[in-house]
Amino acid sequence: PSFPYPTPPVLLPAAGGDRPPRLLGGLLDAEENDEGVQRALRFAMSEYNKASNDKYRSRVAEVLQARKQIVSGVKYYLNVKVGRTTCTKSSTEIQDCEFHSTPELAKHITCNFVVYTVPWLNKISLLENKCQ
Repeated sequence: PSFPYPTPPVLLPAAGGDRPPRLLGGLLDAEENDEGVQRALRFAMSEYNKASNDKYRSRVAEVLQARKQIVSGVKYYLNVKVGRTTCTKSSTEIQDCEFHSTPELAKHITCNFVVYTVPWLNKISLLENKCQ
């Protein structure tokens, strides 16, 4: 039978015996239009915008790389180019926001986000947010 969720990861004892067992799950490439990737991107950008003191909202301009790791949920490793839009933070519809066209306002930066999700518990969190 096929199960709706990934099978639980295998616990292996860590070297040394006194540390907790660690979860094994390799990194896999993920498709940009994968529903989980899209959800993780929306969440990461929402957190990014909340934390930013910019009056303009930013959104993903380009996904450079998306990878996922099956752990006791799914961890998404997202490397994206973020651009500043013409919409202020008070506006609600982000998808229709154009990017600024003048270079000093456009401010494209590259960010690495790590988003951890446990879909069956409806849990999502941003573990890492590194932009330069």
